Amino acid sequence: MRILTDEEISALISEPKVVPTNWFARLETKEKTHYQHKEKEVEIEGSNGNLFRIILRQNKLNILDFSIILTVKEKDSTLEYILLRYNGKHPSKHTNKWEKENGLPDHTFAPAFHIHKATQRYQEGGYKIDGHAEVTIKYSDFHAAVEQFLVECNVKREDDKQASLFEGGGIS
Repeated sequence: MRILTDEEISALISEPKVVPTNWFARLETKEKTHYQHKEKEVEIEGSNGNLFRIILRQNKLNILDFSIILTVKEKDSTLEYILLRYNGKHPSKHTNKWEKENGLPDHTFAPAFHIHKATQRYQEGGYKIDGHAEVTIKYSDFHAAVEQFLVECNVKREDDKQASLFEGGGIS
């Protein structure tokens, strides 16, 4: 895999992704047999022709334990990069390994809503591209996280109304 620069990562996340008005109904998570979570995956094309995938996972037993993920597929390849991951309150603490190994403070935090964003330094250090995470107050439940995620990822309805994405057949 090639190393994505921080500039490339930011550009991919903010690349406009225009979808039909009824597209948001596709984000409803479905039960997965023999799994403790509901899941949904949807592909979406960006305005620059990049192919993205949005993955939503929600724990069936703990509604505050979820992940909402944006990936991009490398053009003319099967390689896929995780760019952004909005997480709920997983039951375990999180450690930012690069920061810990470099002696930086506050490298670990207790279960909290947090956002993972791909970084160039993690790739160069041999870590998972999205290994770095920061605690957030941008959301406090799954639905608010999905809305904030779609805003940050620049996913817009073609009619560009500012109404909630959950209205009119959206996510339930």
